[in-house]
Amino acid sequence: MTGVKYSNPPGAIPKKLKPGNGVGIFSGRYYDGQEGACGCGTSSGLFSWQLGISNGVYTAAGSQALYDTAGASWCGAGCGKCYNLTSTGSSPCTTCGEGGVAGESIIVMITNLCPYNGNQQWCPPVGGTNQYGYSYHFDLMAQSPLIGDNPIVNFEPVACPGQAVSDWDTCVCYGQTATDTTPNGLTTGGTQPASATSSNKPTSTGSSGATQTLYGQCGGIGWTGPTVCASPATCVEGNSYYSQCLDS
Repeated sequence: MTGVKYSNPPGAIPKKLKPGNGVGIFSGRYYDGQEGACGCGTSSGLFSWQLGISNGVYTAAGSQALYDTAGASWCGAGCGKCYNLTSTGSSPCTTCGEGGVAGESIIVMITNLCPYNGNQQWCPPVGGTNQYGYSYHFDLMAQSPLIGDNPIVNFEPVACPGQAVSDWDTCVCYGQTATDTTPNGLTTGGTQPASATSSNKPTSTGSSGATQTLYGQCGGIGWTGPTVCASPATCVEGNSYYSQCLDS
């Protein structure tokens, strides 16, 4: 599980963070053998790559802010995005399990949703926190622990590596995901694998005349939404995958 712990009061939506990273809790694992909310797998079970068997990239169910900030429960905007998680060696409570080895890392791709309803202990709602005060959560799809059991981790969005790109192509939601700004509160975000012909700069493929609100996404690889920010904000490139409307 992963979350970012803020000084903001519970329920407040954080507006800015240090570009590209956060601190949180990474829950040990879950395994339900189901297709999941990003359409990866079949009606009878998972694809084997979702367990990290073929490419070394693992998959996880993300809390709502990682899966889709607008509240979608199918083909959310966060589907297919990858994050590097690094254990701090600590756990969020004395009965939550071992925190793992500090500095140990894995890469995970979001392929499912961990909804708030029924999972309040770990999975926070958008703008809120879980029982331990964290705003983001990654629930690993695995049959055994990888970097500890419920460690607090540092995380950052990364481009999905190697075979993970073609693996994501096999999911039902590939090319069908929502387009809201996900994840909420981070100044950079992971990206769904893009075609080789995509530009790595903010583009102007959004709707004619549309403007993006303050802190909204305004460009990056694969972005098809507004690329002009509402005044007085300007579009600032965080990396090749994500640009954001920020105060001038």
